[in-house]
Amino acid sequence: MKRFFLNILFSLLPLFCFAIVKYDEGRLQIDGIQLLQDKDNPNDYYYIPQYPRVAQKEDGSLEILCLKYVGTGGAATNGGVFHALIEFTLPNKLIEILQDKLKTVAGGAARIAGAVPIQQAVKDGEAGLASFQVVSSILRDNTFAKSIITSGFAPFLPGSKAAISARLSQEGATLLFETLKRPTSDVSIALSGYYEAVVKAYNAEVIAESKMVYTHFSRVFNKQEGYTKDEIRNVTDKLIRDQVIKVQSFDRGASLNVSTKDMDNILNMVTDKLIDVMFDPTKGWAKDPERVASVGQNQIPMRQERGFFGQLFAGTGNQEYVSDNQFVVKDIKDERLNRFYLNLSKSTTIKVPVYTSGNIAFLMNNLEGKERDKYFGTVNLDDPDFQMRDINVQVDGAFSEAFGEIFNFVSLNFRKAYNNGQSDVTKDVVFDRKAVEAGNVLQHVLYPRLGLQKFDWLNYEYRISWSLKGKNKSIDGQWMKANGNAIALVPPFVKKTIEVDADRGFFKEKNVMSASVRFLAIVQGEAVVQKTLVLRASDTEVTSKVALFCDPGETLGYQVTWHTKEGDKKEDIKVLDQDYLILVPRI
Repeated sequence: MKRFFLNILFSLLPLFCFAIVKYDEGRLQIDGIQLLQDKDNPNDYYYIPQYPRVAQKEDGSLEILCLKYVGTGGAATNGGVFHALIEFTLPNKLIEILQDKLKTVAGGAARIAGAVPIQQAVKDGEAGLASFQVVSSILRDNTFAKSIITSGFAPFLPGSKAAISARLSQEGATLLFETLKRPTSDVSIALSGYYEAVVKAYNAEVIAESKMVYTHFSRVFNKQEGYTKDEIRNVTDKLIRDQVIKVQSFDRGASLNVSTKDMDNILNMVTDKLIDVMFDPTKGWAKDPERVASVGQNQIPMRQERGFFGQLFAGTGNQEYVSDNQFVVKDIKDERLNRFYLNLSKSTTIKVPVYTSGNIAFLMNNLEGKERDKYFGTVNLDDPDFQMRDINVQVDGAFSEAFGEIFNFVSLNFRKAYNNGQSDVTKDVVFDRKAVEAGNVLQHVLYPRLGLQKFDWLNYEYRISWSLKGKNKSIDGQWMKANGNAIALVPPFVKKTIEVDADRGFFKEKNVMSASVRFLAIVQGEAVVQKTLVLRASDTEVTSKVALFCDPGETLGYQVTWHTKEGDKKEDIKVLDQDYLILVPRI
């Protein structure tokens, strides 16, 4: 079980390790792009993208949307939507080009290992400078941009993207999209972060060299025999000593807040010991080599010597040389070379800030046809899926005046059939006597379009029912097809307005106190008394008007009753075929 977890740990270890690059050495720049060398592998290089750019999908299309919308309420409901995804990387094609050029500059084994791991800018554990910021006078203006939302974090991790979304006013959409036609638009993205890099805090180099060359050359020629001696001697003995010590160091520990005292102590100890070794003549590098003796006088035999008795009686005298012919040559070269090299180095990691900005320069003019429609468009908010139609339903004004005299109410049954899998929309509208008398003769029926694309979405059906006073049965009309935006509720009767005139002078002359007129009409095939009008002798108005209803093609009738002090006199029912009726007492 432990081995299993260890295997998992080691397999996931590369996911948590970030590459550390060098800062002060191994840096390359190709086509304006910085390449930093890996700390451990000199063949691996990491690139720093130049600037943030609009993200791309795998098919190469850009992840940006510029949409205008047109509402039904004028400028207040018009506007636009701007949405873009931002990434901080290099396109694959550009990385392939860099790879080829890198091999030319740094050798065939060099390769691009990826992007430099950049991290969010933080300060004391809290958010520091904004790591992702939109720079735009249009998007930052409340007049042009109604709202703007950003993801807030910079897209530094591989494959990560930042998002911008803004809802624009009509003026803001027009102005912003116009800038997108230019080489530089009004939308820029600013990123800030840092990456960790290795830098040398301390470096010391000690180079020492001691060279000693000892040369000896001796040549002796000697020929002697009898009393003759010839000798030639040539002796050269030479010693050359050359010693050099070089110490170089630089220390920026104070600026990097790194302690380098231990390195100075090591350097001092090494240099002191090295000086002792180099210049000690007894056992160090400066010790002289053993000298070579040349052929000396005592090495060649001289004259012969007499014996003891001969020296005693005759003295030494001039004796013959010892016969000896010699030719001696000594050519010796002793060369000693001592070298010492020491490099003391101490490194640390620093946080290198990264500040960069990129402009969303997306030239609309370079796009045509379908390619342009992928990113730019205009939408009508009167969308078929959401569009509503308003049908006005109104009681005919010609009948509203006398509505309560003949009707209880009128109802409308509304039906909209879609035939595309959607349920029918049905509505009921009712006008009663009180509503009509109060002047509420208009109501509305709304139904949605629900995605219907053809003109037939305007078609609908309706049926009208009239409830007559004193009748248990209503007048139900047939289902009617229509496509207009208004329905007039017209009763299935003919309206006739009758003007009644009576001379009040005749009333006094004939002692008529009043007269009552009953109006009869054929309604639904039945004769009914529809209205009664009373005329009095004391009335100040001479004429009166009466509105009557009857079936189409039918005539009206009336019957007059005269009321006098002597009694009532009822006339026969008469046909009313005119719109004007004058009453003259015939008593």
